[in-house]
Amino acid sequence: MRAMWSGEIAFGLVTIPAKLYSATKDLTPSFHQLHTECGSRISMVRRCPKCNRDIEWGEIGKGYEVSKGEYALFSKEELAKMEGDESPGGIDIVEFIDPEDVDNVYFSKSYWVGPGGKSARGFSLLREALVSTKRAALCKVRIRTRTQLAMLRPRGNLFALDMLRFADEIVPGDEIVLPDVKEPSERELQLALNLVEQLNGDFDVKKHPDEYRAAVEAAAAEKVERDEVARDAGGAEERAAAGVGGKVIDLADLLARSLRVAPANAPAKPLKKTEPQEVAEEKEEKKPKKKAAGKRG
Repeated sequence: MRAMWSGEIAFGLVTIPAKLYSATKDLTPSFHQLHTECGSRISMVRRCPKCNRDIEWGEIGKGYEVSKGEYALFSKEELAKMEGDESPGGIDIVEFIDPEDVDNVYFSKSYWVGPGGKSARGFSLLREALVSTKRAALCKVRIRTRTQLAMLRPRGNLFALDMLRFADEIVPGDEIVLPDVKEPSERELQLALNLVEQLNGDFDVKKHPDEYRAAVEAAAAEKVERDEVARDAGGAEERAAAGVGGKVIDLADLLARSLRVAPANAPAKPLKKTEPQEVAEEKEEKKPKKKAAGKRG
């Protein structure tokens, strides 16, 4: 697996080479927006409603909404200054905590952290220290352009790096108004306990596959089997060139089209490789035959 970046785990004056890897992947089925009449994909246009014209990327800035309809506009240079000069690749430990104290609501995304460099001695030492003390490291990590909180905890021979939400990103539960709740009777409570006991089991996520994704893939396969497929006319040539849809590629036709679109003033470059026998013979036949020189009498 390719690492996202290589950097260091740092606490105090100690630095440990490390590499960051993605620990999760999103397999949720995604759907493209198509024109139902012809099957072409819909283009997302960047358009200014006030100027009534399409906008290029160079004309687009970023604005922070300060009030309804009012924005503080920031340039790329201003945003870069606020983001800081540090490049991604640093895991700075700020303190060691009990992982049981961190509520699951703070977790947002997970990564794997493996050793970097030729020696994994420091990496292994930190992992063993956290295992022995049953602690985790609260860190500040820079992912892309933003510094975030994270929890570094041992996981097998690696570390799991769990990105954490900030405190003000959690919606307080006391903001939800609950109706008056009547205490359950002893019989109701006993029935609930019996149901919990009946459904009790060890956690195994493989026992609960993504039924929605399986249903989408099965339905899509059936539509392909019945040829209920919308074909994007705009990309027909690209798919033909890539051999999509089981079409036979006409190599000679592709080469001929490539020659037609080549710049007329492009300098011809001599071939360095030996030409195939058929091409050499064809060129030999097209060459004008030299007339035999008459003998002088």
